[in-house]
Amino acid sequence: MTRLRVFGRRFVLAESFAALGLLAFALSSDTLALCGFIGAFVSLALQAWQHYALNGLSYTRRLSASRVRFGEPVELEIEIVNDKVLPLAFVEIDDTLPRHVAIDGAAITQHFGSPPRLVQVLGLLPYQRVRRRLVLTCTRRGEHRIGPATLTSGDPLGARLSHTTVPASDRLLVYPKLFALAPRGIASRVLVGDHKSTNLLAPDPTRVAGVRPFQPGDPLRQVNWRATARTGELVVRRFEPSAQVKVAIFLDVFLSGVSAFAPESDELELLIALCASVVSELDATGIPVGCYSTGSAGGRPLALTPRRFGAAEVLEGLARLVPLYSLSFEALLAQASARLSPATSLVILATELSPPALGEIAELRRRFSVSAVQLELPECPLLAAEGFDGFLRTPYLEDWREREALELAR
Repeated sequence: MTRLRVFGRRFVLAESFAALGLLAFALSSDTLALCGFIGAFVSLALQAWQHYALNGLSYTRRLSASRVRFGEPVELEIEIVNDKVLPLAFVEIDDTLPRHVAIDGAAITQHFGSPPRLVQVLGLLPYQRVRRRLVLTCTRRGEHRIGPATLTSGDPLGARLSHTTVPASDRLLVYPKLFALAPRGIASRVLVGDHKSTNLLAPDPTRVAGVRPFQPGDPLRQVNWRATARTGELVVRRFEPSAQVKVAIFLDVFLSGVSAFAPESDELELLIALCASVVSELDATGIPVGCYSTGSAGGRPLALTPRRFGAAEVLEGLARLVPLYSLSFEALLAQASARLSPATSLVILATELSPPALGEIAELRRRFSVSAVQLELPECPLLAAEGFDGFLRTPYLEDWREREALELAR
């Protein structure tokens, strides 16, 4: 019954014109009858045009890369195909875009409280394919989604419209901004330093680091007889440790005065960018890096154990990081450090630390080398450098997005 009512409303104009034409024909009014029949035909044609307008119409988009650096442009290719004999006077494409995005070659519209939208209007001939290439730049780290899109078309007069939604969406992962840390190499020199637990590591007999005087208990097979004959003193080979020093970064994303429901604060973004820059510098020196945070990435806690070539995974986790606090920072330190080897250096990144967290750090210094990097905020007290084996700080800068380097001071 409902379908019959809709069918009747759709064709009421055509039925009215047809009735007018029949009545005029019965009254021998040829001109009026012709107008009625032409009106009925045009109404039916427009109705059919609107009904079949979206048939054979496809809309696809392609990104030239799915992962980009902060502020790196990426090409967005859009393809619209009208795969039918019916031409389209207009097609309106309303595509959803992520926030903090700029596009060269198109205009972006945005209403209050809604995401930005890319609106395009064009006409299509039968079997026509249109490609457009736009340059998209995203200045906010994170996993962004482009889409879904809404297609609108109809009869040439625009009196009858049809809508359809293209649910497919493309995802773009933007990594945090990476700074060149100045002075160069300060992070790797200060944050790793001389590790306390090197003497606990087993020597690797394939990596000879030199010689040292013979000590009671040294096996005779390690005696270097040539060096003994040359120096006149019994010496043995000295080997490098079999395990390399690793770095575990602990990132506290809790910021005073910043709500968990406002995760896009510039202070948090700079703190994550600072963490990513430290990870990148340590990885460049060949040091295995891992990361733990009170936030979550992809719906799971960010907990990546230090391993060689693990920086890419850490940077991807930092790109997806959101400030959802499942653990306090002191609880995170206690749980994660229990699974770390003695050859691990701990690096703390935070804006401030609570007394329980400082107490846990004091306990950890008995087993690990613990360093810290503080992002100085006006409302947060400065950390005491004496509480850490290595300490660096940098102030919050309003123009950090335009800067290429970040200066760290002891």
